[in-house]
Amino acid sequence: MNLNRDVAADDEGLSLVELIFYVVILGLITTGIAVVFFNTWKAQASVSDQVDATERGQLVSSQIEKAMRNAVAYEITDPTLTSSLSSGPTLVVATAMSGSNACMAFNLNGGTAQLTTTSGARVAAAPWPTWQSGISQHKNSGGVLVPFFVQVGSDVAYSFDVTSANGPTVHFEGTAYLRNPSWGTLPGGGTQSCF
Repeated sequence: MNLNRDVAADDEGLSLVELIFYVVILGLITTGIAVVFFNTWKAQASVSDQVDATERGQLVSSQIEKAMRNAVAYEITDPTLTSSLSSGPTLVVATAMSGSNACMAFNLNGGTAQLTTTSGARVAAAPWPTWQSGISQHKNSGGVLVPFFVQVGSDVAYSFDVTSANGPTVHFEGTAYLRNPSWGTLPGGGTQSCF
């Protein structure tokens, strides 16, 4: 038996063709893994941006609803005109709250949400500080712009979109209900000075 000869034949190693084949297969596998990681990273960025847009929209809508729950009077400017207060349609709310939230004014225009508050004094003219960014007017299925604010009885319907950098646009709409049964009158029978 020639054992040395069999061992020597096994030690010859890989041929050049086999080496090239293995390198190509390794390259394909590495490329596939890189594509999966890149797509996962892109999807995560999109979801993260959508979550951020959703949080901004929820903050705006919850603040509008908070103001309306505590409202004793409110005014919506004509959404097609520039108001004397700001550069677009506004919702000014005289609330039953005390302190700096006695008067709350919202302007959703120009890609931003602006909020200003006073402790009962008349709401000042623009410029108001930018509160949230990425706010835009919603278009219905027919492509018609929906007003930001619409009076519905004694309540206010609102509608807006929030854009995100990598994710889809998030739409918000709702009705902010007035809980105050004495709508239009201020505590103590006073006159409101917010607008």
